[in-house]
Amino acid sequence: MFNLTLFRAVFYQSRIPQLISSIDLTMLQFNPAFCEFVGYSPDELEKLPMEKISHPDDMAADAQLFGELLDRKRDEYQLEKRYIHKSGEIKTGVLTVSKIHEQLTGEEYLLGQVLDITEKKHMENALKYREKKYRLLAEHSSDIIMLHKVDFSCLYISPSVKTVLGYQPEEMIEKSPLELIHPDDLIELRKQQICDHIEETKLITYRCRKKDGSFIWIESTVKALVCTETGEVKEIVTVSRDIEQRMETQDRLRKSEKLAVVGQMAAAVAHEIRNPLTPIKGFMQLLNTEQEMNPVYLKIVLDELQRVEAIISEFLTMAKPHTKKLRIVFVDQLVNQVVQLLQTEAKLEQKGLYLEVGQPILSIMGDSNSLTQVFLNIIQNALESLSKRGQVQIRVMADSTGVTVKIEDNGCGIPKERLSKLGEPFYSTKERGTGLGLMTCYRIIEAHQGRIDIESEEGEGTTVTIWLPYRTEKSE
Repeated sequence: MFNLTLFRAVFYQSRIPQLISSIDLTMLQFNPAFCEFVGYSPDELEKLPMEKISHPDDMAADAQLFGELLDRKRDEYQLEKRYIHKSGEIKTGVLTVSKIHEQLTGEEYLLGQVLDITEKKHMENALKYREKKYRLLAEHSSDIIMLHKVDFSCLYISPSVKTVLGYQPEEMIEKSPLELIHPDDLIELRKQQICDHIEETKLITYRCRKKDGSFIWIESTVKALVCTETGEVKEIVTVSRDIEQRMETQDRLRKSEKLAVVGQMAAAVAHEIRNPLTPIKGFMQLLNTEQEMNPVYLKIVLDELQRVEAIISEFLTMAKPHTKKLRIVFVDQLVNQVVQLLQTEAKLEQKGLYLEVGQPILSIMGDSNSLTQVFLNIIQNALESLSKRGQVQIRVMADSTGVTVKIEDNGCGIPKERLSKLGEPFYSTKERGTGLGLMTCYRIIEAHQGRIDIESEEGEGTTVTIWLPYRTEKSE
């Protein structure tokens, strides 16, 4: 059939499956690549009709185009066609059939070439299946699933938006959901730079406007889809859910906890005041009976009245706000003032009080009066825990986030079972303590967005660490 040696070599050595035939299909030849494609040997293929290796659903389209080629309505045609491999596997290829002319003899032949796209079709089918599965999940999820551009404009939104917010999905396409966030929450989100650092997965809570104009609480997980090759953010996915009921439950829980705390505090205050009132009442009755002033009785009554006054004063101090005026405060200077105030008393009781300040100590924003109260209370507690010759070591240090004050003593220490209760009202390690002083310290430090950590070993001593940030949200 071939007169050209070069054409024959190209045909047989090509890795593209090919076949060549006469116009009347009486003569057919297949190259090795085609035989490998369908799994048959050349001898087997010569004995098989084309229908045997062609998928029946594709035969009609192939036959129609082939007829048009024979009728000279077209010079070539191309279609995606499935072939049946000898093993039964379905192979897919793009079939291109064209006419070729032999110049010497003037005869015409048909050249068929098949581009194997089986693997590509498998990948496409797998992708379609995954897309169908994920779309099915998205469209039947109670959560709102959204796909955004990098500017947060909406590319896709699940139908659940109708149930949660009242919008039709098509109303949200190309719109930014940031327009629906409550203005106060949007300011807060921008402060936290949620929209700027989208490479990290974030969980955000905010109020979102429904179609009827009302707002509900929404919780959203924000995740960026990053191109593995360039590292650029291509799209953003958010999954949002209605947490209105959860927020209402938490609000009711907070209110009930407040009521419980108020009840506990009222009972504790009544108990603490009743204790000194009992001897006052008893001695007043004795004075009334004896009809004469007994200095011993009078001193006891006055002491107990002072005790009542101290309890009420501490309780009022605890209830006051502790960050009325935020000003520039140098913590090392405050601590130094407190140490100088207590130094004389410490020396009289033969106790050591030492201060070590690291350099440099930057200023913080805070209320100097409240912080002085904290340092005075804790250092005084440390001194009271000491026996003679005991020591309190105070260190003031700074790092990139804030200032740390560490107060260490080698006093009696606190039992482990009592450590967890420190800071509770009317719980004290002192014989006549109320516990309100330490509770007030906790409140003051928390109001400055700092923290207090207490470590202690019974018989070894106690370490109180106070950390204060350079800036607080209220100061910015």
